[in-house]
Amino acid sequence: MSALQSSLDQVGVEIEHAITELRIRPWAGDPISSTAAEQFNQRSVGGDQDALTALCGYRDQLQSAAESLQLANQHYQDTDDVNAVRLGGGC
Repeated sequence: MSALQSSLDQVGVEIEHAITELRIRPWAGDPISSTAAEQFNQRSVGGDQDALTALCGYRDQLQSAAESLQLANQHYQDTDDVNAVRLGGGC
């Protein structure tokens, strides 16, 4: 579970970075750099298939996996506790 949490933490940092620092401005002030910056920004943070959307989707999948593992662990613990009571602490 700690590896999954570590991945969630890392992707969270990458999402924050994408939101705050990934956009670029036209560096030369000419039409070419303007077009290049626009296309870069669109692919990075500006569309439904951009990098930011992909990162958010990955984060959501990791979160779902973490929640599923937590539920499975809780179910296992509950079942183990019930079985321990039924067995009266031993054979």
